[in-house]
Amino acid sequence: MSLLGKKLLKMLHKPEKRAKNQEIPSFESAKNIGIIYTYGEKKSESADSIIELIEADNKQVDVLCFIDKKDITESKHPFFKIDQLSSWGKINSPEVESFLATSFDFLIHLDFELNEIMRTMLINTKAKCRVGFHSQQAADYYELMIGMNKSAGTSNFAEQTVKYIKAIR
Repeated sequence: MSLLGKKLLKMLHKPEKRAKNQEIPSFESAKNIGIIYTYGEKKSESADSIIELIEADNKQVDVLCFIDKKDITESKHPFFKIDQLSSWGKINSPEVESFLATSFDFLIHLDFELNEIMRTMLINTKAKCRVGFHSQQAADYYELMIGMNKSAGTSNFAEQTVKYIKAIR
């Protein structure tokens, strides 16, 4: 990834530019749910467990994995890689374009930390409700934040996230 591309991402995609969405949909009325995460074996397993829980309620689930290491060449979920970021701060990936064009009712971000790529994805998505880990730095990127101890792990975070979005009426 180019250093210039990374800096341009920060300058071009600020949280105040993100469109404000209307009401958060109820889980019952939700049809399409997205999951996004940065590559990691435990996160991949957590995404699988969320997919099972959500698909059991007859909801469509789309997943996108961001691989931030050049030596990793594949993932079990659709993915895009760090080297697809241009020097001008554009992510050149058909997977990203398709994912960002999808109007999700909920978009679940499984990472505990935000990086420039994930910030860009969260700002540019058409999701009605973005869900992620609670932190003061992330408040501008989510409509719903789940607070818990990081040591509980991503699988517990995934379970809690599904529990809370199912409670939305």
